[in-house]
Amino acid sequence: MKTIVGLIKLLIFLAIIALPLYLFHGFLLNKAATYLYYKDELKPADVIVVVPDNEAEYSVEYAAKLFKEGWSKKNRLILSGGSVIWKYTWASLMEEQALSLGVPRNAIVLEDKSDSTKENALFTKEILKRHGYTSLILVSSPYHSRRSNEVFKKIMGNEIKVISAPSGEGIRFVNWWKKEGDRETVLLEYLKLFWFWIFGI
Repeated sequence: MKTIVGLIKLLIFLAIIALPLYLFHGFLLNKAATYLYYKDELKPADVIVVVPDNEAEYSVEYAAKLFKEGWSKKNRLILSGGSVIWKYTWASLMEEQALSLGVPRNAIVLEDKSDSTKENALFTKEILKRHGYTSLILVSSPYHSRRSNEVFKKIMGNEIKVISAPSGEGIRFVNWWKKEGDRETVLLEYLKLFWFWIFGI
C-alpha cells in the first residue's frame, strides 16, 4: 500500500514539474539561448578584434562598421582564426570581406595560427603586447559572445581591457530549437562554456 501511495505522490510531483515546463518551454529555451549573449557598453579601444565561428560574415561586417565609425583609436582591425581548408585561414577569408567593405589593407592585422577561442586570445595577446596596445573591442557572433568574452578576459587579465561587442545579427534567439543549425550551435556553445567553467583555460 505504501508503495502505491509513494508512486502516486511521485507521479503528482512529476506532473507538477512537467506542466509548467510544457506550458513555458518556449520561454525557457529562448532565455537559455539569450544567456549566451553578452554585450558591454561600447567604448573606444586601441583595436577591434574579430573571432570566427559560423556567423563570421556578420561579425566582420559589424567590425568594419565600427572601424569606419572610428571606434579603434589605433586604426587597427585584428582578424583572428587559423586553418579552414587547404591554404585558407579564417583570418585570410575575413580579410577579403573586410577589404570589400572598405577597411584599408594597412589597417588589418592577421592572426592566422589559432584553432580555438583560447588560441584566438593567446595569439592576439602576443600581437597586442608587441605593439603596446592595452584595450580591444571583441566582435563575435551573439551565441559565441559570452564564452569568447570570458576566455579573452581571463587570458588578457588586468593588462588589456576587453569590451564585448557581438554583431547582433545572423542567428536569432527566438525559436532557435526549431532550426537544426541553431540547435547545434547553442548546445555546442553550452558544452564548451561548461567545460570552461569546470576546467578553466
